[in-house]
Amino acid sequence: MNRPPSFPPPAATGNAGSAAGRVGERAADQPMVPGAASLGASAGAPSRRNAIPIGNPLMNRDNTTASAAHPSQALMNPTDSNYPPNPAADKNTSDAEFALPPAFPPRNPLETPSAPTHAPGAIPTALPPSFPAASLEFPPDEPPIPKNQPRPVAKTRVCHPWRRFFLVFLAAVLVAALAVVFWGLFLVQRVESQIGRVDALSGAAATPGTTWLIAGSDSREGLINDGTEGERSDSILLVHQAPGGQAAMVSLPRDTYTEIPGKGAAKLNAAFSWGGAPLLVQSVEGLTGLTVNHYVQVGMSGVSRIVDAVGGVNVCWDQSFHDRFTALDWQAGCHDVDGHTALLFSRMRYSDPTGDIGRTKRQRLVISAVLKKAVSREVLVSPSRQLALADAGATALSIDRETKTWDVARLVLAMRRASGDGMQGVPPIASVGYNPGHGVGSTVLLDREKAPVFFEKLTAGTLSPADFQPSATRGVSYTPAQS
Repeated sequence: MNRPPSFPPPAATGNAGSAAGRVGERAADQPMVPGAASLGASAGAPSRRNAIPIGNPLMNRDNTTASAAHPSQALMNPTDSNYPPNPAADKNTSDAEFALPPAFPPRNPLETPSAPTHAPGAIPTALPPSFPAASLEFPPDEPPIPKNQPRPVAKTRVCHPWRRFFLVFLAAVLVAALAVVFWGLFLVQRVESQIGRVDALSGAAATPGTTWLIAGSDSREGLINDGTEGERSDSILLVHQAPGGQAAMVSLPRDTYTEIPGKGAAKLNAAFSWGGAPLLVQSVEGLTGLTVNHYVQVGMSGVSRIVDAVGGVNVCWDQSFHDRFTALDWQAGCHDVDGHTALLFSRMRYSDPTGDIGRTKRQRLVISAVLKKAVSREVLVSPSRQLALADAGATALSIDRETKTWDVARLVLAMRRASGDGMQGVPPIASVGYNPGHGVGSTVLLDREKAPVFFEKLTAGTLSPADFQPSATRGVSYTPAQS
């Protein structure tokens, strides 16, 4: 029999009797289990069969005897004072002598009971307290799933028809909104690339609110023959947005007698002929006390294209007339007119008894009609008309270099608001046939007392429709100027 390397070879001398005696002595030193003597052959002398050491390390946890590699390993106990055992004493020992009765369970390594917990020879029916029986029951909320039963499938959420309709409607609205935004940006970029630029602003200190100056430039392009030549400012319109939100459109008669910087007193439209847009801006600022923030110049030929781009406009005038210069025959009432007729209607003045005052009123009527038609359903739902309007406006307008396209859009909104609120007209007038001499001719003289108060209210945003000049000229005779 081969022995483990930890055991030294047996002594050369000795006999089985002396080895048996030593085994008996060692067995006598082990703690004895009461009643174990009845299992031995002799109760008088202790034997290895009768000696049952407590805490046999070869017992498994499930009360079964573990087989040792060598019979001498069955008595290994680190707590024994005679440990390690003498291999010579175990030379003649058989493996059967070390078999322990199954009635005695192994000692719990954590507990050292002084006596067995059951009668000798009885088989324990339960495990020690340190080894509780494993529970085979499942929690009540987690029952076992049979192998043949399919696993439950998650329920698919049902989409209600109204919810689906709402999602589709919301998606359509978002797509339409994005399309409108991108289309608007496209039109703005198109206008920005075509619109003209001029040097106009004076750089004077700003006044409260925002002021736009619109000048209708007449280059005499053969549209009409009214006896005048050269480029003139045919119409002058001042649009002011007060800090409080009030918007007003004030027409300044082209023949208004005022001071022209560096030129002396003359008609207002002469400033445009002498110095172009910059001199006209300075003259208007000196007359009104307002600083011009934005300048817009409209070619009179462009007015015809703008009206045609929106599909024509409807204008009303309660007087019938026939103008010998334009050959325009107008019957009192409302009429749908195209671009060319609208241009003749807004420029006619010799057949009007109120002269230049009546002409400024007709010009504002055409402007209001164009603004109303531009935001009508007929134009808003037609991309082709929107594109035509953008192209016509871009080619007809010229703005100062500091003004942006968005500022022109703000101007349009301010004009619509002023037209809707009735805040439009001319400032108080003292005379429509004033002749100062010095070859100036007949001019329009503003009221020296009421006009300054009028422009102060315009700046503060406290104007009322009663502050404008009435249509009647208070019986003052009007002689149109020919220069």
